[in-house]
Amino acid sequence: MKVLEISFDVRWADIDANKHLRHSAYYDYATHLRVQLLKNIGMSIATLSELKIGPILFREEAIFMREIGIDDTIRVNVKLKRTRNDASRWTFIHEFHKSDDTLAATVTVDGAWFDLRKRKLISLPDNFLHTFLDIPRTDDFEFDLKK
Repeated sequence: MKVLEISFDVRWADIDANKHLRHSAYYDYATHLRVQLLKNIGMSIATLSELKIGPILFREEAIFMREIGIDDTIRVNVKLKRTRNDASRWTFIHEFHKSDDTLAATVTVDGAWFDLRKRKLISLPDNFLHTFLDIPRTDDFEFDLKK
């Protein structure tokens, strides 16, 4: 599977009072990309809803390195950094690149799968496990051996 990367033209609505990309817009772009990635591997919001499963986040962290402004076009990608063998817990990294390939920011999210009926954390169902584990990985990818 190829790394999912999407280009975005920065919107006026995403700019803050300092005339650069507002901090919460980074999270919005990252979320959009993760939802698209899940859809691409057969785990659309509709499919997950039918199964009464949802992704939840424990942590979202952005690290800002370069300013992104209103006239910028950015490329955002997503890679798997860590997961348990059963994909019950996972970490994704999103990289935000400016049009000149400068790395402007990273967003890291730690999450898990949530059973919406039982209101409990669960493992990923077997029919999705293989495709989830095939998501492109960071160079420093690792399996989380905790149970």
